[in-house]
Amino acid sequence: MRFIKIKGYNDQDIAINPKAITAIKEVGGDICLMTNGGAITTQFTSIEAAVDYIQRAASMSMGVS
Repeated sequence: MRFIKIKGYNDQDIAINPKAITAIKEVGGDICLMTNGGAITTQFTSIEAAVDYIQRAASMSMGVS
């Protein structure tokens, strides 16, 4: 399973499986990723920016800490 990291609206880091995204919507000026589990409000400034990032984002890897 592939995960990418995004910044949520309140500056929290969120790991998301891009295959779980069902839609990207602008709601009240905010860009939301719609998933089966609900909406995730993001810091993206446009739907185009969200789509571009999701398509280009590198998968997160499990590093040794």
